[in-house]
Amino acid sequence: MADPTGRTILHINFGDIIDQPLALTGATKYRFRFLDVAALAHKSTVHVLEFEDLPAEPYAVISYVWRGLPAHPDVKSPLPNIHVEGIEGADPISVDVLRLISLAAESFGCRFVWLDALCILQAHEDDKAWQIQRMYDLYRNCRTCIVAPGGLQRLVAPTEETSWMARAWTLQEAIAPPMVHCIFEWSLGNCIMQSNFPLKIEEIERGVAAVAPLNFTLLTAMKGTGFEMLDWSGKSIQKPSPDFQIRMFGDRSRSHPQMRELVDAIDMKGKTGMHTAIWRCSFMRMAKYPVDTVFSIMGIMGVTLDTTKFGHDDRLEATIALMQAILARGEHAEWLAIATRVVPNPRLSTLPAFPQTDASRKPVLESREGMKDVADVMDTGWRLADTPKGTMSDDGYFRFSALSASVRLVQNQEEGSTAFESEFGSDSAGKWEVLSQSSENASHKAVYIGRWEQYNNGAFGVMRNPRDHALMLIEEHAPGRFHNVGYAFVPEGVLTTLHSIFKLPRGLVLSSVFPTAKVDLVANNAGPNSISNIYILRGAKVLTTGFLDGATAEWNLGELMLSLMLKRGITQRVFA
Repeated sequence: MADPTGRTILHINFGDIIDQPLALTGATKYRFRFLDVAALAHKSTVHVLEFEDLPAEPYAVISYVWRGLPAHPDVKSPLPNIHVEGIEGADPISVDVLRLISLAAESFGCRFVWLDALCILQAHEDDKAWQIQRMYDLYRNCRTCIVAPGGLQRLVAPTEETSWMARAWTLQEAIAPPMVHCIFEWSLGNCIMQSNFPLKIEEIERGVAAVAPLNFTLLTAMKGTGFEMLDWSGKSIQKPSPDFQIRMFGDRSRSHPQMRELVDAIDMKGKTGMHTAIWRCSFMRMAKYPVDTVFSIMGIMGVTLDTTKFGHDDRLEATIALMQAILARGEHAEWLAIATRVVPNPRLSTLPAFPQTDASRKPVLESREGMKDVADVMDTGWRLADTPKGTMSDDGYFRFSALSASVRLVQNQEEGSTAFESEFGSDSAGKWEVLSQSSENASHKAVYIGRWEQYNNGAFGVMRNPRDHALMLIEEHAPGRFHNVGYAFVPEGVLTTLHSIFKLPRGLVLSSVFPTAKVDLVANNAGPNSISNIYILRGAKVLTTGFLDGATAEWNLGELMLSLMLKRGITQRVFA
């Protein structure tokens, strides 16, 4: 029977730690390992225990970057650094920082703390794969996550910039736990940073370090200097300087999209709409191995992939597997239109092109004007509601049924408003015109994929968007073969114009937020009332439409079609 108190696999006093890689020679593969909080905080000892299952007693987890800010050259700690076998190239770990984190964990009632560097057998790929598959559960079941944004060589001051927000694994660490707190260098005592919400800062060691909730720390960082400081009694106190602001997650102007989407993901945790924010966050973060950008979000999305089936560079293949699993549960394709100003991925065109890194190792995205900082091209603050559902094949072919219209590019592409309500513009693909009749020769279609909806958060103002109907523009490059070329957001007026052009069958009741665009429909073997239009999209050269048996018909489009089908007893399969 497993020992619920754990089995000791390492017990070493601070004074006995030498400048050599530390190995967990007594460890057994495929086990959970934790550091003893009391030993670190009060006994000057690193005590690692091993468990067959997650411990019943409360534990904390640590979120940090392997390569953070360097130690202060003029500050010499009397405590040693730890080097871990198997992660050569990563920063050494300051024992003093671990001690402070353990004090924070203890303040939240935690008996243990988990640190990937010491709790995963870094020199054994099979143990790492086992741990990664269980990582989400480990974070989900902790009492709190403690974020050290600048790494583990030292704590950072709130005013110092770090790379924590740009790393892939920190996304899961910020969302999965029930509570998340930041730890940072602090000498101003217990206080509150007050804007339209309070950020409570609590000292862990007087004059040395403090903790604060991550979500309110992010929101305060986005406020810049727009807050006042109070003591815990509510009395105003002076800021360290007039321009004092939190920069631990990056410069406010450059890192706003990353901070905003993380806030949205935290706010939407467990709700429809969270996945859109997660997908966006993942495209603004990087990992040593590209496949980790998928492994780091799969658990949040309720998926456990077999990590041994993918190589370090298999981001595309792992992404397809993740999408397949999401769609197989009957969920919506919430990744559609996550970055409408970024060029479509040439191999999986319903996603943006995967990010690259610039010379400073920061993520950049490809627009039609070239490589851009994520702050310049990433969409934030909204999601698409009612995106379609569907299936995806192993090679990434994306099959879905959607309401659509034949369209063509407008010859006069000069800037300005569209001349007619049958025309609409796309920020990424120019001006388009909806054709007034069915055209078998039309090479493009506009496919309705959802309705624009703001993420509601008390920290941000309410946005109004009159162009709240989202279309995906697809191009036919071979018979029945399409790829995504961009997105457009159109007002209801564009669709209302179509309502006056096309006649509906008598007796239909139109009650839809999207009532007025044209769609090609095909009767299938289920009977004369069964209507379907199937698209299969992958990348630039993709199998896309497959018409079932029956004749093509023209109808006015909208969610009204769903009503029509339901009234006629038709089961609607919507493919994403």
